[in-house]
Amino acid sequence: MTTGYCPRRTSAFGAVLTLFAGGAFAAPPNTITVGQLALTLCNTDYTGYCGSISRPLDPAGVVPGSLSIGFEFYPRTDTTKPGLGTIVPQEGGPGYSSTGTRDFYLSLFDSLRNRRDVLIIDKRGTGLSNAINCPALQTGSTALSAVADCTKQLGRSSWFYGTAFAAGDIAAVLDALGIPEIDFYGDSYGTFVGQVVAGLYPTRLRSIILDSAYPVRAPDPWFATDWATAWASIDRTCGRSPSCNALPGSATARVQQLIADLRQQPIKGTAPDAYGDPAAVTLDVSALIRLIDSAGFGASIYRDLDAGARAWTDSGDPLPLLRLIAEQSTDFADDPVDFSYGLATMVTCVDYPLLYDLKAPDATRRLQYNQALASAQQHRPKLFAPFTVDEGLDSNVYITPLDSCLPWRAPPSTQTQGQPLPRSARFPAVPTLVLSGDIDSITSAEDAAETAAQFPNATHVVVPNLFHVVADSDYIGCTLSIVERFVKNLAAGDTSCTAGVRPVRTVPLFARASAELAPLTALSGNKAGAAQRRIAASALEAVGDVLARYWASFGTTGSGLRGGAFTYASSSTGYLFTLDGVRYTTDVAVSGKIKWNTSTGAVTANVTLARGGTSLGSLKMIWSDADINAIAAVQGTVQGQAVVASRIAP
Repeated sequence: MTTGYCPRRTSAFGAVLTLFAGGAFAAPPNTITVGQLALTLCNTDYTGYCGSISRPLDPAGVVPGSLSIGFEFYPRTDTTKPGLGTIVPQEGGPGYSSTGTRDFYLSLFDSLRNRRDVLIIDKRGTGLSNAINCPALQTGSTALSAVADCTKQLGRSSWFYGTAFAAGDIAAVLDALGIPEIDFYGDSYGTFVGQVVAGLYPTRLRSIILDSAYPVRAPDPWFATDWATAWASIDRTCGRSPSCNALPGSATARVQQLIADLRQQPIKGTAPDAYGDPAAVTLDVSALIRLIDSAGFGASIYRDLDAGARAWTDSGDPLPLLRLIAEQSTDFADDPVDFSYGLATMVTCVDYPLLYDLKAPDATRRLQYNQALASAQQHRPKLFAPFTVDEGLDSNVYITPLDSCLPWRAPPSTQTQGQPLPRSARFPAVPTLVLSGDIDSITSAEDAAETAAQFPNATHVVVPNLFHVVADSDYIGCTLSIVERFVKNLAAGDTSCTAGVRPVRTVPLFARASAELAPLTALSGNKAGAAQRRIAASALEAVGDVLARYWASFGTTGSGLRGGAFTYASSSTGYLFTLDGVRYTTDVAVSGKIKWNTSTGAVTANVTLARGGTSLGSLKMIWSDADINAIAAVQGTVQGQAVVASRIAP
């Protein structure tokens, strides 16, 4: 394979890049020529160029129409040496725009960009590539009427935005730019795209990285391993967290006690949502199933669930659980350019395994669906254990083959539902890296193992304690180094750094009052008594709770568990949080600043404490968030007494 290829550019462009490499601050040209295309400068932050090509809606020419495939091209920064190729990242969803994730991709491959170009292509129906806008679906609705409206709106094009067509568009863009082969990186549904590219266009790949993968040729339409991972990871995360592991019994047993309560009566109340706004929510069995299934997206659910269950069953406090539900249930309407629900539905119906045949009449589809459900109820009663199959189905949890495609238009004779690759397609022996988080319930490590087994030259790295899209959830840059090394050397190399990825630090106790908390451990120089160190513990938990909301929030604002508010903004080293009367317990209001250095993991908080408008003192807290079982050092004064103490970081 050729590894030193560089797309053809104008001599003027090469001269400008040489000036950049030499340290001069010449402005980049407004246009460049790459292959057959003239590209226009569209991103001055990263020196990126935009372009597009026209593609037929139906390459076979049966269905008329065309669409524009848009992309962004980020040239290598050093032209004094030969180029080493082109990296093509692909976003997931399905429905997300790949160009909308440019910041993450360019950061992920930053150390490689001096001699490698980065090409970000939006799949047809997303972002710059004629994003599908089905208005009823774009609200987030899953109603069958909304699906029916979408397929009616799209008409004969309903089957021409699938993954195979998107892979063909990628190959066409490469042809237009004169790029013979690429290093492909895909995350989530992007791994599905990568497999289709590999099966249809195997010679275009130098290497392929599949981050949080699931197989194109799924052995089980129920994806049962995802739910099994979600449930097992409740105990897995508890066992790795000292405060949770020290409790008697298991975390799943405590959650089962909650399930028993919910089967008797749902819990209703008001809690802050993902924007920090109060929302009326209901926690019932279905909501709990959906919550557990979503745990693999980030730390907040695994972090809070066990303690939230204990808060309810031990003291009747519903707020921690209701907040989790409110955060997961927050309504938001994305612009279809950012996320297209129409494209997501289309891919689900066209490419994913279903329990019914879309070539069949509507009545037959419904009959096939009902028969498949009855079979699961009879032969797979533990499909959603400890929940029943009926409870799993009633929840409409994402991993089930839902009825949402029942109204979808029948496929044309040229296409087979659920088969984006012909059965004859074989995967190439190109170097392949598959990355998984062992607590990812969205695409389980078992899913990824099935994906890796399809490729003759695959390395599968399972990273403990990480979630969906491991390169984006790694605290210490371990997977980043593996990805960089793989692109450079076509081998993962030493992956022992994965042992240093810290576990989720679960909440020890959701308490209504600071007196219920264990006091911080006194160190040399401490003058504060247990009561003052319990107040300090409440402040420490408030700080940790705010940091945890970063993973659950949609905006840059949030609410304390029991009152107060916070905002956050990016800084040159990470994020800066501003707290205004945030209350983890009802009797301690915390205000001040938190600095989180995402590169080093260092967390520094300088906060003041108050009760009923009266000052309680001030504290400084420091810990390294990247450390396994990190210890927070806390110093200051509470009620006039010097606090010098510590506790495992929140």
